[in-house]
Amino acid sequence: MFALYLAQAVNSGLALGAVYGLMALGFSLVYNSSRLINFAQGELLLLGGLVLYSLSQALELGPVTALLATGVFGFVLGHALYASTLGVMLGAQPLRQLMLTVAASLVWQGAAILVWGKNPLKLEQFVVFPPFRAGPLFLGGNTVTALVLSVASVAVLSAFLTLTRTGRAIRAVSMNALAARLQGVNPVRVQALSFALSGMLAALAAMAIGPQTMLRYDMGFGLGLKGFVAATLGGYSSLSRVFAGGLFLGVVEACLTLAFSADLKETLTYTILVALMMLAPLPQNLKQKV
Repeated sequence: MFALYLAQAVNSGLALGAVYGLMALGFSLVYNSSRLINFAQGELLLLGGLVLYSLSQALELGPVTALLATGVFGFVLGHALYASTLGVMLGAQPLRQLMLTVAASLVWQGAAILVWGKNPLKLEQFVVFPPFRAGPLFLGGNTVTALVLSVASVAVLSAFLTLTRTGRAIRAVSMNALAARLQGVNPVRVQALSFALSGMLAALAAMAIGPQTMLRYDMGFGLGLKGFVAATLGGYSSLSRVFAGGLFLGVVEACLTLAFSADLKETLTYTILVALMMLAPLPQNLKQKV
């Protein structure tokens, strides 16, 4: 019986953890390029999913066209977020920039309510993979799809950051913005691109979670916070560790849900966040700023 419960927790935990991992990667990209925590990351997911839902109602989307539409709209949405927040307050204090992302989150949530209403909307599964079974381990179709989408995203993002000139520019700014500028890299463009890429990741996360939990106007903030917790668990510096932080958080949440209740799950998750904020070592660059 315990093995059955554990297998169920792993199945549902990996499905959600893949989504948290994608959100955490977005937090990590933005933080490393601008030293800013983007609390509108959850609304990038929400709007990405809702636009994909509307497109699916108006057009016949196949897997490839759905992926392309999701990626393009997420990229545009992320860039629009940058242009309306950090892009207009480059010289402002970090606290003001952070609060601007919080304000953007609330504004975009209100816009989503005006356009799509408050009723949950079911996003269809555009990319379908069969269930996977190996001994006691069983992964449902939604879990396999979420894992394939997220792992492929990590692989493509890692290749982009490692093999392309633009990707190396992003890494250079994340390590030392001043030195990167002296080498001809424009940190402002890198920040805008990081926001756009985080929008793509959030839209892909919406594609993974929409068929699992439906799209709700208030889902963005909670998922954004979970992504923040996962990025903090992963330490922000390594794509693989940040993504693993999301998977770990998802499995822990699923185990807590089975052992206790969904309400307690939320409380314990945010307790982990508070503990991390108090106990986790600060990144070296943040120590220098402080």
